[in-house]
Amino acid sequence: MWWSENEWTALSARETCEMCSDAHLPTNAHSLLVNQTPTSFVRLARNQAHAGYSLVILREHVTDLTDLTPAQLAGFWTDVQHASRAIQETFAPKKIDYLVMGHRMPHLHCHLLPQHAHDDPRRNPDISDGPAIAEPTELNRAARAMASAWERT
Repeated sequence: MWWSENEWTALSARETCEMCSDAHLPTNAHSLLVNQTPTSFVRLARNQAHAGYSLVILREHVTDLTDLTPAQLAGFWTDVQHASRAIQETFAPKKIDYLVMGHRMPHLHCHLLPQHAHDDPRRNPDISDGPAIAEPTELNRAARAMASAWERT
């Protein structure tokens, strides 16, 4: 059963939004900041069950793609594409899957889940796989490599 009206209102409020409060930080409990644009924050997830798993998070508190202007929509998907190119250069996946949900974290963001040679292509990717929390040194190295790749792509 879907959230009650009161639950959804509370969950989707900007004042209580976790992404609004920490997406801009260099590090947070879930990820490291790789880059930022006028539209989005690009973050490398700490859970690296899918090497290169990243998120592109809209700067503005919006809960649905339908709430974006055409310019915001173009900017967001351009950032997703740019992040994908950085992931491809850094992690060399076979494919990247893109998930936009928002039913538990109602702030527009896209999960970028790289699929590698060892992954089963018949299995749907799951952001809950793992967790395989990367060592801080390795995660920092990967974030720097992605940031460098971002500049080149």
